[in-house]
Amino acid sequence: MNLNWNICASGRKGVLHESQFEFPPVIMSNQSNSIPVGEGPRGIAISSDGARVFVCNYISGNVSVIDTRSKKVIRTIAVERYPQNITLSPDGKRAYVTNYGSGSVSVIDTETYEMGNVTVGRHPWGVVVSRDGKQVYVTVRQDKEWLAIIDARTYAVSRVQGLPSPSISVDISQDDSRLYISSTNPPGAPYQDALTVIDSKTFKVIDIIKTAQYPSAVTVSPDGREVYVVGQDARKLTVLDTRSSITRHFDFVTCEGKIVFGEKNAYAVDQTNKEIVEVNTATYEIIRRVPIPGACEPYDMVLDRHRAYISDYQNDEVHIVDLPQA
Repeated sequence: MNLNWNICASGRKGVLHESQFEFPPVIMSNQSNSIPVGEGPRGIAISSDGARVFVCNYISGNVSVIDTRSKKVIRTIAVERYPQNITLSPDGKRAYVTNYGSGSVSVIDTETYEMGNVTVGRHPWGVVVSRDGKQVYVTVRQDKEWLAIIDARTYAVSRVQGLPSPSISVDISQDDSRLYISSTNPPGAPYQDALTVIDSKTFKVIDIIKTAQYPSAVTVSPDGREVYVVGQDARKLTVLDTRSSITRHFDFVTCEGKIVFGEKNAYAVDQTNKEIVEVNTATYEIIRRVPIPGACEPYDMVLDRHRAYISDYQNDEVHIVDLPQA
């Protein structure tokens, strides 16, 4: 792979938030161990076969590759400044990393570990690949430049400008027709704390939906019928029905990372209580809590069947937690 791109900018370390709401815990026993990675691990991704976990190390500016059988880091890949989030292409051959401090996306060949950088705009944050693998969508938190689109074959970049708000997280519908983007502005600005729905072909805004305070991660359910948005500061979960466009709001936890789906239910990291919460996808209630032993600032997680891998921003580790089976 021939990749020759570059960019530079500045960034700063993020701050996790806490809140006052609490849920009665349903604590289950579990086994946990931890793997040392780079400094400040944040975004995390897992290969489709569960063999490798990729972790963005925000402070040290690299990506750790973990072999899940040996539970060891087998590769450390230097990227650019403040890698924030990571996602894999549908075929697993590419990893895309948003470098918040360098205005770029690093593209990693997951077989050879060759790496190159694509300039996208100041402060890229969220990233998702279309289901057909042809486009990479990147949220960019700079004025008047809200979404970058990378052609996954040529690495050419186009930009959608002048859309409502600086954006945070992005996910895509199962048929590739809709983009769902969380965004927030300073108090008093228009479209503060919203989920914006965009046509992925025309990039026209279809809907702007109010969410709870500081929407962080956006996740489309596996069946495509719902979109989950976590209001991090408000500790609320907004659920959008994609067929009726009806939204409902539920009490939740402090969660900056993504929601992940298991065989039956959904899971998220409770950053305040340092637990994994299991959410019933029919009632949206928290039905189980699993501690993350040794966690300090758990940030994001991925799931391989009944095993969770959680990045710990403060401890510079990835925790492994075996989840109880129903």
